[in-house]
Amino acid sequence: MKIAVITLPLHTNYGGILQAYALKTVLESMGHEVSVMDRRVKMPLPVWWKAPFIYASRMLKKMLKPSSGVEVFRELHFRKELPMMARHVTKFVDSYICPRMLSSYKDIREGEYDAFVVGSDQVWRPRYFGRIEDAFLQFTSGWDVKRLSYAASFGTEQLEYDYTTLEICSELLEHFDAVSVREDLGVKMCEEWFDCDRAVQVLDPVMLPDVSIYRELASASAGHSCRGKVMTYILDPSKEKTAVVDFISKAAGKEVSPAYVDVRDRRLPADQRTVPPMEQWLAGFCDADFVVTDSFHGCVLSILLHKPFIAVGNSLRGMARMNSLLSMFSLDDRLVQGIDPEDDGEYWLSQPDWDAVDAVLEEKRKEASAFLENVLNKS
Repeated sequence: MKIAVITLPLHTNYGGILQAYALKTVLESMGHEVSVMDRRVKMPLPVWWKAPFIYASRMLKKMLKPSSGVEVFRELHFRKELPMMARHVTKFVDSYICPRMLSSYKDIREGEYDAFVVGSDQVWRPRYFGRIEDAFLQFTSGWDVKRLSYAASFGTEQLEYDYTTLEICSELLEHFDAVSVREDLGVKMCEEWFDCDRAVQVLDPVMLPDVSIYRELASASAGHSCRGKVMTYILDPSKEKTAVVDFISKAAGKEVSPAYVDVRDRRLPADQRTVPPMEQWLAGFCDADFVVTDSFHGCVLSILLHKPFIAVGNSLRGMARMNSLLSMFSLDDRLVQGIDPEDDGEYWLSQPDWDAVDAVLEEKRKEASAFLENVLNKS
């Protein structure tokens, strides 16, 4: 069966890239021919009629306060620099995912694919996906194809759809052969907002393959800077998160090794914002003695690789996904907003019950495989 996977654009986000790779790998292991769709999405420029006012305002700020670091044409500069900053992860995407590049989903023609799988990650979050109707396969209307979502996520506790869009997407969802979401809250949102009572919760794709595939990728890394250290993968730095990192570093008596590069931090030159290779990022998790992260997929890899970790709440990116993941494996207490500085750190440095975690993981993998096989193999 020829399958098209509809997911978020594969930019520089490690987790987003890894889940696409994992889902493709699993579907191919089932005997299917899989193509991951990717889109040529650039940083948007200011609306044409607003542009003169925006550029003039920035220019004035720069003249009045040169030290402010204001860039008049920052969007254009970012567009120019991004290919260079993303070159290492782009190499991984081209080598292991080989996506089909689209200008629009209208580029896909009827008859090219037998099935469309929507997912995973925050593919049903309008602010991330763009034209959200495409994430509900509106472009396939009238086609004789199978439609399903795999671990699709709304990404947040709040529904970010206006009434009209919600009505359209609800109707489109009725034509799906099966619906699965990543978070337990997603099941409830499907019921209450989309009038869909068929949604089930499944594992994030990254957790479906055996962990050995990630160890093998990591073994190809030329850099192992996290070996024996506290690895931090913090997407949104804050004083509270820095305090947690400092606490763990002191309690464990280990150095800290950061593993996140913010490509949008234009205070730094472009060469210092180049995203390291996927293999190096994976090696960081494999090598680290402890992980502190505010990332969903940072937690996923910590669990898979049996690394003691602390997840620091990241309300900016939505707490539902983190809560759902950790609750599934009875690791809720690993999610914190901060740590009492008087704590001796003994509990945090201890190993979770990995045998119990693996038992849940194995059961959830079976459920996920059954979900995919029942839909894709059904005549």
